[in-house]
Amino acid sequence: MPRASVNPRTHARVLDWFDSHGRPFPWRENRDPYRTLVAEVMLQQTQTGRVGPSYESFLKSFPTVRSLAHAPAMEVIRAWRGLGYNKRAVNLQQAAQVIEAVHGGEVPDDPAALRTLPGVGEYTANAVACFAFDRQVPVVDVNVERVLARAALGKEPGEAPKDAIRDAARAWLPAGQADRWNQALMDVGAMICRIDAPLCAKCPLKTVCRAKAGGRPGARAPAKKAEPFEGSRRQKRGGIVDALRDAASDGISLRALGDALHPSREDRDLMWLVELLHGLEADGLVELTPGARRGSPRGVVRLPG
Repeated sequence: MPRASVNPRTHARVLDWFDSHGRPFPWRENRDPYRTLVAEVMLQQTQTGRVGPSYESFLKSFPTVRSLAHAPAMEVIRAWRGLGYNKRAVNLQQAAQVIEAVHGGEVPDDPAALRTLPGVGEYTANAVACFAFDRQVPVVDVNVERVLARAALGKEPGEAPKDAIRDAARAWLPAGQADRWNQALMDVGAMICRIDAPLCAKCPLKTVCRAKAGGRPGARAPAKKAEPFEGSRRQKRGGIVDALRDAASDGISLRALGDALHPSREDRDLMWLVELLHGLEADGLVELTPGARRGSPRGVVRLPG
């Protein structure tokens, strides 16, 4: 069972620590719902250090829901350069289009309504609702999950049931302060309650942490070996989109694209590339002429218009 709600003194210690040590991110500087949505979609599966510069430049190009909804998809995908997982750019633009068509151009404030937007799951919906609209809901990213698994359950994240972590996240919310509290736990996880060698002596939760009391913070099971990025399908898909970002608006031939990706490849069969392009086309990231779809070297590939 998770530890019951912590007392007000613990809340105060964590929030005081956050006021002194919290990380300064540009998306924390205001509560504009659209800017918050952009940031949270960018932060899906991408480290904060990579998001900062892209966040500012993206908002210069698309400062409002309307500007993003009506922009050429090609320009949105180009503006996503450096962030990876390019399908998120398509999802974000589609979300803006739904906001325009269904919500009168205003980002909804209800987590359930936010979850109906393309590319928005429970975490992103709660983050936008909390950080932009002050909804009193937990926001559980991987850092918060680690903090709560250890402090509330005395376990490592891989050992703790997801439902128990969610229960702890709700139970530990201080009344009326979900915004600061959620961000504080994110920063405690990133800076103090690290995966390896957590800095328990500096942790504002050290007096209530079950893992510390049990003498086992950071005693985790061996992690599953991650698929190497080098040579992976994801790397190849990203390379295709990057090559098309650099191409002229009217695109390039299938042969030229294959040569750009593998200039020394002796096998002249392009079906390896066509198979990847079919997946990217289904995701809304490329457009193919009929010839390219059949594997003709002279067929043309481009970013969507």
